[in-house]
Amino acid sequence: MSAIPANIKSLSSVARFMEVIIKGKIDASRRFESKFYTRIITPAEDSYSRPQVVEVRSTPKLGQLGDEVTVTCRLGGFTRKPYRVTDKETGETLMITPVDLTLDAID
Repeated sequence: MSAIPANIKSLSSVARFMEVIIKGKIDASRRFESKFYTRIITPAEDSYSRPQVVEVRSTPKLGQLGDEVTVTCRLGGFTRKPYRVTDKETGETLMITPVDLTLDAID
């Protein structure tokens, strides 16, 4: 019963929880408080869709403008200040709490 089934991958070959792999071209980069913030444009899924744009925070610089990179990142996030909105159809007021996602390069 201790044998591992052949169709199950080991944990080392599978991405860990809260980690993502970003592949794309560096569109812009800036430095703020000893961290680099790199804007990456990912390839579009097909010729009729737009490419996705993400920003990755890292300690070392990820590359130069126009470089194609592949970066493993830790996904994070935080909530911003809640605000009240009114549904135009029903008149009901709701509290909305926006969530911002962050991507930190894993060194």
